[in-house]
Amino acid sequence: MTNITTIPSELKRILTLFNDSDLGYLLFKCEHILQGKNKNLDVLLRTIDDYYNSSQILEQQGYLLYLNEQTEKYKKMYILFDGKNLSAVHLHREVAWHGIIVLDKENIFERANKRLPSPEDSLLIHSAHALFENFKVTDYHRTLLEKYKQEAKDWNYIDWQLVQFGWKKSFYHFLPNFSINSRLITGAYGGRLLKEPLLIFTLLKKVLGAAARKISLKRKGYLLCLIGMNGAGKSTTKEALLQACTPLTGFVAGQYGYYFGWKQSILGKVFIIPSSKNEGKKLFDKVSEEKIKLFDPFQESLFLFVYFKLLARYVKDIYPHLRRNELVICDRYFYDLYGQYPYSARSKMLKVLPIPKPDKLFLLDATVDAVMKRDKAGKSIRVVQPREKLEGQRRRYLAAAKNNNATIINTEHNSQENVSIIIETSWKDYIGHCRSK
Repeated sequence: MTNITTIPSELKRILTLFNDSDLGYLLFKCEHILQGKNKNLDVLLRTIDDYYNSSQILEQQGYLLYLNEQTEKYKKMYILFDGKNLSAVHLHREVAWHGIIVLDKENIFERANKRLPSPEDSLLIHSAHALFENFKVTDYHRTLLEKYKQEAKDWNYIDWQLVQFGWKKSFYHFLPNFSINSRLITGAYGGRLLKEPLLIFTLLKKVLGAAARKISLKRKGYLLCLIGMNGAGKSTTKEALLQACTPLTGFVAGQYGYYFGWKQSILGKVFIIPSSKNEGKKLFDKVSEEKIKLFDPFQESLFLFVYFKLLARYVKDIYPHLRRNELVICDRYFYDLYGQYPYSARSKMLKVLPIPKPDKLFLLDATVDAVMKRDKAGKSIRVVQPREKLEGQRRRYLAAAKNNNATIINTEHNSQENVSIIIETSWKDYIGHCRSK
């Protein structure tokens, strides 16, 4: 067994569990892990039983399946996020990329030493990774390839592996200086397909699936929205969430934070509604007074206007990020139509306006007394809303939360605890949502 003292602690714990379960495995493309520099662990499993038992161990330890064999044959990827650190474990049951086996696994296991492939197999593995998947060679990997090239002694074995899988010619053109180009990639795939022509269907399925996902208009990302009365802590929580989720979203597809509060738009200048920022805010203050008419045609029209204004912002500013599979965290959302305006309880218009549903909705709540004592983050002076207005907002937001299955977070508690609660209750849903797309 190789020395695992330098491996990041979480991955070391998983390997200890694999050892205790007597799994047949090798550390696969893991030189960076042995240096303690990365949290992505690749493990090559010897048998199907080892493959499924390792999956079971990861699931028992709280890891979530992120990529399964429907995404790429012969592989699974599990991840764990604790709100600070991300750990990813890639399970391989063959040495394969894009569903195409490129090396004989059993011989790699026979020649391995202390859970690590031989220099010859390491040279082949990293070369195959460059030619069949990465299509590039970093300085770090070039250094590794040079090292294994110098250490490799059994070139007859190397030739046997290459001839068996049809990419010998591309390998030896790649070997002198480890430079890569489209001709080498085409040659490697072409040689492999000559050995097994039916693999063309595996490649076509992969290419067509990727193209379909790219042009799809489907919302693939994850929309998490924070709502609540003025001063509840939405902006502060959003920024803290974006910072805390960076390890997770950086691994998946990225993130985007958006403020859905007051913002004048081109749409506002088309209508007779006051279009200047100051006049618009005066109008907002007027219609958000705690006075409710039995029926108010002006406010019904205003709801319609604000709704389409928000919808235009959603389509322009939010939807493109969701198409790219990103995590989008919104400070405020369409539900402000209910929470900010007292007339919303009587409105006929609001009942028929469809809202793009968030994947997760959180109401940030606090007592009015607590809100009125707070300082606005980043500002020396904070304009505190009148008590009557805040009480009305809180009452309406609580009703909106109940009607829309929102999770209520008490922001009078420690802010870091609130962020942890939001992450704990949403990160697996986020990953499951991305996986299903």
